[in-house]
Amino acid sequence: MPLQVPPGFSARPFTMSDAAAVATLVGACERHFMGESFVDATDIAGQWSTPGIDLAADSIGIFDGRVMAAGALVDDRHHLAVDVHPSRLGRGLGSALAAWVEDRARDRGLSHGLQESAVADLAAADLMQRRGYERTYRDWVLRMEPDEPLSRHELPSDVTIGGFSEDDATAVYSVIEDAFAEWDGRIARSYRDWRTLFVDRVGVAVEHFRVARAAGEVIGVAMVHDSAGTTWIPQLAVRADRRGQGIAQELLAEAFEAGRRRGCATGELSTSGLTGALGLYQRLGMRIVAEFQTWRITLSPDVP
Repeated sequence: MPLQVPPGFSARPFTMSDAAAVATLVGACERHFMGESFVDATDIAGQWSTPGIDLAADSIGIFDGRVMAAGALVDDRHHLAVDVHPSRLGRGLGSALAAWVEDRARDRGLSHGLQESAVADLAAADLMQRRGYERTYRDWVLRMEPDEPLSRHELPSDVTIGGFSEDDATAVYSVIEDAFAEWDGRIARSYRDWRTLFVDRVGVAVEHFRVARAAGEVIGVAMVHDSAGTTWIPQLAVRADRRGQGIAQELLAEAFEAGRRRGCATGELSTSGLTGALGLYQRLGMRIVAEFQTWRITLSPDVP
């Protein structure tokens, strides 16, 4: 079904040159509902570079003149993203884009869709419920403040933490994928996708990654991205048989400590209600700075 654009607006698919404008749009939404933004143009460009997205077919932007007023995206991992600039709320853009992403997801043969909204966005929650979405899990962004002492943990005698080398890449990927595969309903990410998003993206310094090893094998990792004076940990994982030994805690502390030395005063990460790790991060001194609700809708009941 073609997008039904309200009068006065125009629409077209995104192109890679729109990454900064979309980051501005998403950032405005985050600041409106959470007081600050957690996204930049490299996040958007990295996501768009993965093989599971065809911008020409899977995205749409709505424009008020030359200004991006809203946008939407569907990917092969069942994510349906809809963002409306706070200054354009109440004009039917969210409803139009919600219908568009659902239709596009059905065209892609997806059995269900997942949308995320800020918990504070009550209008989005109302729209989701009216369209038949159900609440699932929540996600949180947590922050380690610059003056918060880093909680260290003595490592087992056979474990060391060091830097990342290209020879580690496939083993690091395997540790992360094996750990995240334990999440209910998670779709596996290919090695190519993983590299695009976390290793090869613009601005990433792989020397900041922290890798735990035992007997020469990778058993844990903290991926690290610096952004606007913050050390961001997009992925933290420890092999199942080595959990409960303080390795994740020490990986996190080393990553944040190194970040402070290079001028990234704060440390941040996100965690999902699927992991059960929220309490751990809070005990380490991190505080919640943003909260998101994920919604699920059944699109094609007969598709497995």
